[in-house]
Amino acid sequence: MSKFKKLIASILPGIFLIGYNVGTGSITSMSKAGANFGFSLLWTVLISCIITYYLISLFSRYTMVTGETAIQGIKKHIHPNIAILLIVALSVIILTALVGVLGILSEVLAVWSKAIVDGGVTQNSWAIAIAFSLYALLWLGNYNFFEKVLAILVSIMGAAFLATMFLNFPSIKELSSGFIPRIPETATGSDNSPLVIVAGMVGTTVSIFVFVIRSQIVKETGWTMKDSALQKRDAIVSASMMFIISAAVMITAATTLYVQGIKMNSVVEMIPLLEPIAGKAAMSVFVIGIAAAGLSSHLPNLLVIPWLIIDYKEEKRNTNTKYYRIILAILTVLSIIGVTLGFKPVFIMMLSQACIAIVLPITIASMFYLTSNKNLMKDYANKKTDIIILSLIMIFSVYMGLLGIKGLIIDLMNA
Repeated sequence: MSKFKKLIASILPGIFLIGYNVGTGSITSMSKAGANFGFSLLWTVLISCIITYYLISLFSRYTMVTGETAIQGIKKHIHPNIAILLIVALSVIILTALVGVLGILSEVLAVWSKAIVDGGVTQNSWAIAIAFSLYALLWLGNYNFFEKVLAILVSIMGAAFLATMFLNFPSIKELSSGFIPRIPETATGSDNSPLVIVAGMVGTTVSIFVFVIRSQIVKETGWTMKDSALQKRDAIVSASMMFIISAAVMITAATTLYVQGIKMNSVVEMIPLLEPIAGKAAMSVFVIGIAAAGLSSHLPNLLVIPWLIIDYKEEKRNTNTKYYRIILAILTVLSIIGVTLGFKPVFIMMLSQACIAIVLPITIASMFYLTSNKNLMKDYANKKTDIIILSLIMIFSVYMGLLGIKGLIIDLMNA
């Protein structure tokens, strides 16, 4: 194998995490933040990506030393009920994410279809068609090639955001002001409170799902501490690309939606994001990109709950059994019902991302305990530096979790 092929193979786990993490939820959160607050929350993206790099490495280290995934470690060495509580909480978040992603996808396609077909195709019709098509792909198990095609399309959209960002690149003074930590007090004209927007940004970047799935990937890949350098390089690639893409989306929203006073409460309001580079074709480019991002998010989102159950039961990862196909069918139907009930997809998506920030402290505290256990980790247990870093991350995650709770209460009372 050539050196180039070895390099690509070595960073594939990190690239997988980028594709999973930077999807519809991330684009929605960053666009919403840029539209409402301009560059003010760039500091949140930077801190979140630094934390993400550290936690990816931490979860990987635990699995490389013990051979256990994060869920298995919590179950065996803390308490099975904590693992179950975590799985239930993550399942509820995934369900809201499924509704949010399907709602965004179907709304975009419903608007686009009006330019193609007289009267267009309704949002509910799109939701049913998309949901059952993806379920059929999962049933047949032929979704690997499909995801590779979608990854290319998502890359096109990522390139479009990067190009638009450089086309309207702000001054260094404007950009640097965004790295001064502050929480906006109001979000005038927004369906979501500023607290939910901030917590949502953290939730979509410092994502529990990324860390849990990462530990599963490390175990399946068979990495040990001999692969530590490889793992760190992979984590750096993953976190760096997350920052670049997320920051590009926020900056693009700040230089397009924010200056026009668009607060982005609906998916249609995201279309002007790409007008500077795509012009009249912005609608088509946006539809291709957001559809690709949405579909590539919805597929793994459907699989997360079965994967969590399989992880807890320490079974071989196979979702083509009757039991897991029934679970996937239930999730598919529930996501359709959520869309047909008329929930606002952007609103729901932001709530889902904020909920991730609320559950985050429990997961970090659990991993803090496990990686500090010298009986488990031996020479690779947390050092003083790790303890200081993890303590700071815990304080940050608890603070963001409290913001998320407060914001959720405000939004649900105003809904």
